[in-house]
Amino acid sequence: MSQVLTGLACLNRQAIQFGNEKQLEVIVMSAITARIIRAVSNGAWSICRRINKIVPDGNLPNPSWASGRLLKARERKPMAAGVPRKTLSLCPDCNRQALTAVVEGHEDIATFRQHPGVLDADILEEGGRILMRKVCAKHGPFEDALSNHPEFFRRIEHLAFGADFECTNDREVHNHGPNSIKAGRGTHLIVDLTNRCNMKCSPCYMDANAATYVHELTMEDIEAIFANALSYKPQREINVLFSGGEATLSPLFLQAIRHAKRMGFHRLHVATNGITFAEDRDFAFLAKAAGLHAVYLQLDGISEKKNAHRRLGNYMEVKHRALENITAAGLRATLQVTVINNHNNDGLGDIVRFAVANIDAIHGIVFQPIMFSGRDQSVSPDERYARRYPVSQIAFDLKEQTCFGWEPMRDWFPASAYSTFAHLCDVLNPSAKLGSLFTDTHPDHAIFSALLVDREKAEAIPVTTFFNLEQFMKDIVEIADSARSPATTRALVGLAALRNIDRRRTPSGFGLADLRLLLQDCFYRVAGNGENWSQASNENNGRWRLLFINTVQFQDLNIYDLATISNASTPVATQDGEIAFSTYNAAGWRAIVESEHRTASLPEWYKTNPRHKIHSNGRIVQLSETARTAKTQLFQIEVEPTLVTAGGATERS
Repeated sequence: MSQVLTGLACLNRQAIQFGNEKQLEVIVMSAITARIIRAVSNGAWSICRRINKIVPDGNLPNPSWASGRLLKARERKPMAAGVPRKTLSLCPDCNRQALTAVVEGHEDIATFRQHPGVLDADILEEGGRILMRKVCAKHGPFEDALSNHPEFFRRIEHLAFGADFECTNDREVHNHGPNSIKAGRGTHLIVDLTNRCNMKCSPCYMDANAATYVHELTMEDIEAIFANALSYKPQREINVLFSGGEATLSPLFLQAIRHAKRMGFHRLHVATNGITFAEDRDFAFLAKAAGLHAVYLQLDGISEKKNAHRRLGNYMEVKHRALENITAAGLRATLQVTVINNHNNDGLGDIVRFAVANIDAIHGIVFQPIMFSGRDQSVSPDERYARRYPVSQIAFDLKEQTCFGWEPMRDWFPASAYSTFAHLCDVLNPSAKLGSLFTDTHPDHAIFSALLVDREKAEAIPVTTFFNLEQFMKDIVEIADSARSPATTRALVGLAALRNIDRRRTPSGFGLADLRLLLQDCFYRVAGNGENWSQASNENNGRWRLLFINTVQFQDLNIYDLATISNASTPVATQDGEIAFSTYNAAGWRAIVESEHRTASLPEWYKTNPRHKIHSNGRIVQLSETARTAKTQLFQIEVEPTLVTAGGATERS
């Protein structure tokens, strides 16, 4: 997309301080000048639209990686949306009984596959909340909250992009009855290398260190998993996320990375608690050399108090050391935060501030509301209600806890909306061997907001403060669907960018050339591969960086929606095919796969393997002193409690 904004001139500007020290300075431009620029760009856009409508639309390409022509907006299957609506769910008790029958040998897997406890469910608004309500004839009623903000919920559903291609030739990969994945490319292919872990946390979606057996992939398993990933259409760019347990405990961790790299996967990540990276400075360098692109680092707050549930004696010291070592190796981290209502939800703003202050080390943040599975599947209804954190709440909590100027109804979008960029890349690159990274996660379960970070000042504002991202994405869809030549398409995208930027609100020092670089970054996140992709994707050393704040709700049995499972974008790659993360961890399939393919019982395992350390009950991780440089030294921030005034404004003590 290097030509998208070519020829756009930067404008003269004058800077002032935006009312709060944590926000970026914004440009003051005369109202007359700004109106002229906006009028000219909108006028040019209107003329181009009229011409575009006169000329018949072209046909979108039929790339080799897809099962047919690229889909126009009107051809996409809309995602299930609207309130009230009917859907299908699972009865938590019926599902657990069916699972127990298989594990104890009373039923076969085929029976569980077809009869996991399906029942009707209603999604409705009541008492200012969006609820899922269902009634089992045998076990009675179940109810839980999907959102505390109905208007926000409806807006996010309205902005969803639409479903992707249906999968073809995938019978051996997606064969899990009503829980089967049926469509989509997926964004993250999760590869659980081991069920062993060196911590014993609560919450834990898989109840690590509670099983009486070890389940660990062999190289043959790993090779088969990646062969399966390439065996069906759509063939796509995808983030590979090695996980567990704790993936770094697997003796095959580095070998698995090398194999994935050889197979053509370049977006290689690991989800980790960071202990191995903190203990051994060289480990990050070895992982980088093997082909690792980045790290998803678990962090639930910036103080020991906010992470007490992780039961590690020196939690923050471990996280800081891990981040420093990761950064020293030339890797970047995405912070992976489990959000628990009434525990750490009042410290989310501090995590964002920490990321902004350390933008050279931190690529993004993924907030994950607690999923009541694994160690937490049997909590009482009262405890579940108290700890439940709906996805929509993040937008309102971050507005209160930060002074970046966040506005929930302006600045947040469904994760699937980002697929407009992927769709444009696919249109512009019809000969690509792989489809772009296409996010079609259901809007009820994944949202994002983008911050523009000034690396020089460690300050940030939402991109949508000065750029109409909602309209820009609509413009992209219209441009792409008209199927014009690549040159015309690029020119129209450039014009759309120009008409959607408000030069009166852009940060001081931020010009149109900077906007072009940020758009290039957006497109590079979803398209492009090759041996040097990872290195090239981290080469933006300019003043401005994008920090994406994502919130992803994985479904437990109380809010399980089969209509959204069919195009789940985070499959777990197993010996029994690719299974939606929520299905694998909440709906019984982890227990099925691990018991069927267990490596050894614990006594058998420890006959030939040493016991790994489990850091729990306040145990300290012993860290050696290492030399630190200015490049790797992290900026520390103090926890700042949020005070909400009577008028609704926020202050810091």
